[in-house]
Amino acid sequence: MACVTYANRLVFLLESIKTMPSERFNVFLSYSSYAVLTAIWAPIVLQLDLDKGFELAGNDYVIAASVAAILTVLRLPSILVVLISIGLFGTIRFLL
Repeated sequence: MACVTYANRLVFLLESIKTMPSERFNVFLSYSSYAVLTAIWAPIVLQLDLDKGFELAGNDYVIAASVAAILTVLRLPSILVVLISIGLFGTIRFLL
């Protein structure tokens, strides 16, 4: 994931490289934001403790992450997914 992100920035920021990515590469890059979003929430929600085994985080984390996963599958813009998930998490955590 880091290689894809770095290569993406390097290729498009260097003006000396006069290349346009292929359609297949553009499709591949279109999934990178969703992969990064999943890489952020998955370890928070799905916790592994060597002594206790596999655990889920609290209900507020699980609900907000589940909504984030569903919205990601629906291919909503990443910023919208993040804002909705943060709002839901804050509502559950601090108001209920």
